[in-house]
Amino acid sequence: MSEIPEDIMAPTADACVDAVIERVGKRIVLGLPLGLGKPVRLANALYERACNDPTLDLHIVTAISLLAPKGSSALEQGFLGPFVARLYGEVPELRYARDVMERRLPANVKVSEFFFKAGSFLDNEEQQRNYVCTNYTHAVRDLLAQGINVVFQMVSPPREPGGALSLSCNPDLTLDLLPQLRQQETAGQKVAVVGELNRNLPWLGHHAAIPCSDFDVLLKQPESDYDLFPVPQQSISPPDHLIGFYASTLLRDGGTLQVGIGSLGAAVVHSAILRHRHNEQWQALYDHLKVAARFPFVSAEGDTGPFREGLYGCSEMMVDGFIQLMKAGVLKRQVYEDPDTQERANRGEPVTDDGVVMHGGFYLGPADFYQQLRDLDEEGRARISMTSVNFINDLYDHRFGSQRLKVAQRRHARFINSAMMHTLAGAAVSDGLDDGRVVSGVGGQYNFVAMAHDLPGARSVITLRSTRESGGETLSNIVFGYGHCTIPRHLRDIVITEYGLADLRGKPDVEVYLALIRIADARFQPALLKEAKAAGKVRKDFELPASWRENTPEHVREALTSVGNGDAFPAFPFGCDFTDEELVLARALQALKSATATTRGKLRTFARAVRADVSQEILQPWFERMGLASGRGPGARLNRRLLTVALEQTGALNSSGETVN
Repeated sequence: MSEIPEDIMAPTADACVDAVIERVGKRIVLGLPLGLGKPVRLANALYERACNDPTLDLHIVTAISLLAPKGSSALEQGFLGPFVARLYGEVPELRYARDVMERRLPANVKVSEFFFKAGSFLDNEEQQRNYVCTNYTHAVRDLLAQGINVVFQMVSPPREPGGALSLSCNPDLTLDLLPQLRQQETAGQKVAVVGELNRNLPWLGHHAAIPCSDFDVLLKQPESDYDLFPVPQQSISPPDHLIGFYASTLLRDGGTLQVGIGSLGAAVVHSAILRHRHNEQWQALYDHLKVAARFPFVSAEGDTGPFREGLYGCSEMMVDGFIQLMKAGVLKRQVYEDPDTQERANRGEPVTDDGVVMHGGFYLGPADFYQQLRDLDEEGRARISMTSVNFINDLYDHRFGSQRLKVAQRRHARFINSAMMHTLAGAAVSDGLDDGRVVSGVGGQYNFVAMAHDLPGARSVITLRSTRESGGETLSNIVFGYGHCTIPRHLRDIVITEYGLADLRGKPDVEVYLALIRIADARFQPALLKEAKAAGKVRKDFELPASWRENTPEHVREALTSVGNGDAFPAFPFGCDFTDEELVLARALQALKSATATTRGKLRTFARAVRADVSQEILQPWFERMGLASGRGPGARLNRRLLTVALEQTGALNSSGETVN
């Protein structure tokens, strides 16, 4: 680790806390970066001090406080135990976050978040009350309004003596927050900006590289540097894959891409790479689904060939999929910091400047993603610019680039975001429920949707699965109406489910309603059409076309297996953190959870469990993996029987007693 000025160094986290209290006193409003950039050693030291000193008033303001998963039942805990130990064993836990989850914060500590890990606090009344609703681009303003006087952040140490630190994973808000804090300091407010060095955090330059002097205190404790919090790859289901495929038809060569985390985003990336590397397979599915005939607007808005010019990534979150796109030769269109240079490049004129292929505000992902970032050579590192979210998420002039520059860079932009539900009128429901409870947060979704309407040639794409399972029942995610919305209907644009695409922009209501019914699951189309007719939005004599009634899960599976050898759309195209054994167990436990979601289902499952033969020798390895091999109490005996039922129901054991992966 390179040398850092001694006058700002602190030897321990407790010494940093002492320095903070000396600078600002005991009323601390602490701003922490969202997601990965939280400095665990510093945060834990300050929180522990507050727990031991009730005169210290601590208010933590942040978003996405990450915790390793814990199961809610004995079976889930048995499954997760070895997995969590393997993935998170070297990652220290955020103590305040665990106490928030366990509802045991002391009276002198409050935690407010402007974005939750999806669904994590639906039943936590205190966190629902403390939630701060704000667009990502307004977060700095609204955090300052909370009275922030201290900022803690994990940073990557300088690469050479006297060199810059890197904000790496979280320049998103910090680049705009620090100058405003210094202005407040000049006006007489006491503030403290504290960094925690961690050599495991990849060093990234451009806007993310800032001088050590921007910090008042730096914690350098290399012997306690810890691993970064990983987010495992999610499996991509057949519906997700087909949604990703339809989205990939809209990507213009030479265009711009924004995409989010999760299986839907990964599905878009996989299909984009398939289109580029195995275009004949991609074209075969395009033809099989009759995309050009069924959705003619796609031919005008998208492309079907490999990416010769390539894409440029401009996304608040740099997901690991962007690295996959770089490796595949898809993410390669360079953009430049000077608008004249950028406009020359757009005209196809020679440009000698070096550009970047990716602007990101923050990153978060699997452990191998972090390793790939650490392993980048100088050229690869120079192609990525982590920067302010206010530069990325809107078109306004910013100190890193004018509106003219942004418009020139963001050609043929496709801003792809996911939703939970979508109304027939065109409103998207992405962050909350109609009873007022917050599922996640608005984040930057609104900004990208609005920007798509302002930016020439851009389109907003909302993706969602057509159905969901709730309480043992299948429900439609395309609904007539809902009592909450994230994106209002006047910003409706393109919507994608596994059954196709709906072009809603500028269309009259009758076309909007029918376009969305057309991509709903066939089981729910009659009811949706009935409501649309009752509202006067669709003529009473309209009948559902026969082709619409083909929107079934069987159709999805058949479409995906129609190309290649039937393996063109794997569940884990970018690697998997689970063992084969764990994948089998995960499917079995999910099936068990679904089977027991209703009272009737519980009774039926328990009746099967009573009759289950747990003496089969083939079951013993499964019992050992789940920690059930030696338990003799009634709970252990019941869980062995339930696990047996779950493995049988999912076909994990065939009739000969052999394990089926």
